[in-house]
Amino acid sequence: MGALQNKVAIVTGAGRGIGRAIAIAFANEGMKVVCSARSTEEIDVVAKETGGIAVPCDVGQQDDIEALMQKTIGMYGRIDILVNNAGAVARLPTHELPVEEWDHVINVNLRGVFLCCRAAIPQMLEQGSGCILNISSGAGVSGPPNRSAYSSSKHGVMGLTKVLVAEYLREGIRSHVILPDATVSQMRTEGFPTEDPDSLIQAEDIAEAAVFLATQKTTAHTLELRVSQGLRTRYLEE
Repeated sequence: MGALQNKVAIVTGAGRGIGRAIAIAFANEGMKVVCSARSTEEIDVVAKETGGIAVPCDVGQQDDIEALMQKTIGMYGRIDILVNNAGAVARLPTHELPVEEWDHVINVNLRGVFLCCRAAIPQMLEQGSGCILNISSGAGVSGPPNRSAYSSSKHGVMGLTKVLVAEYLREGIRSHVILPDATVSQMRTEGFPTEDPDSLIQAEDIAEAAVFLATQKTTAHTLELRVSQGLRTRYLEE
């Protein structure tokens, strides 16, 4: 029996991209996966692929998050792994970025991560164990142009993860942050439509990193795992 067999995982943003890949990878390890996202249609498909359940949730809404945690506990009695993957982006120069778009990105990418952690940690403390995987970005350690809200939120996720480690590692809750560079996703394609997706990091590459962190032994702790491209970016018009 593998280390993750019968463990219970919640994956936000599980309908596509990195979230879907992580959900599938966890299911392949024998986990019970709770697939969460705003799109019911998408997570229903992934739930069937993983043999898990689909729970619609907007991470910008505290009531949705509380309901997600309670449904998971009610069905499985525990939360072993929380993957905070749901995300949003705005692509405008700082002086042109509407305040409403700034608020939306921060609300999803940072506040949503905080709320999910806040709601899951009490159950993990009761169990005496747990694992939190926060998906940040290469933008969480750099400042790319036209990404002021996105980069700020991902820097915030880095800071929050460090605090979680300081507060809860000795209580049995392990917190990690994954920082993918350019990865195939709908969000990436919308922003960079001429990139050849075969030259980018694949969602499955990030899923492999998530499995590694979820199974890391207690004698060591990896705070952050940066995943960079192994190939030069190619473009479709070349």
